Amino acid sequence: AATDTVWDAVYSCWGAIWFTDPERLLPLIAPRLAPGGVLVFAHAEALEGYYGPQGIYAYGLRGPRRLEVRWAYTPDTWADLLKHHGFTDIDTRLEAPDPQNVRTLLVRARSVPGGY
Repeated sequence: AATDTVWDAVYSCWGAIWFTDPERLLPLIAPRLAPGGVLVFAHAEALEGYYGPQGIYAYGLRGPRRLEVRWAYTPDTWADLLKHHGFTDIDTRLEAPDPQNVRTLLVRARSVPGGY
């Protein structure tokens, strides 16, 4: 993180938070958030029983073989990871318009007042 820029909010919608090791990314985000700043992210729910880093093909079953890794955790595990990296006021939810559909994990957390 070669910047001194501080942000009021950082968000990831099916993006960086899902595809980057949180043990590497969260320590980079925390000091870049203003005191009380908010981190918000969303991605698909984890498959029950399959947690942590998971390899996937970037283009599904079509196109060239391009491996990507995503990190999938339960809402409670995400809350623990965020607490460990200095976040507070953590809210995690699994939402879907239809209970039969794949749910989206929605997470909001604040940086520690006074900085990380």
